[in-house]
Amino acid sequence: MKRLSMRKIRDVLRLSAEGLSTRQIAASLAIGRTTLQGYLDRARDAEVVWPLP
Repeated sequence: MKRLSMRKIRDVLRLSAEGLSTRQIAASLAIGRTTLQGYLDRARDAEVVWPLP
């Protein structure tokens, strides 16, 4: 699995908090929807929320 930059992780969390769909987020960041969902699941499991502290 290719690693995401911290910037992309922040963008994923920000766009998700803004209410964009996984399809819209994946398209705007050029990553797969399944990959994106995995990142969102891991962020939720780790209780990481937007805005970051």
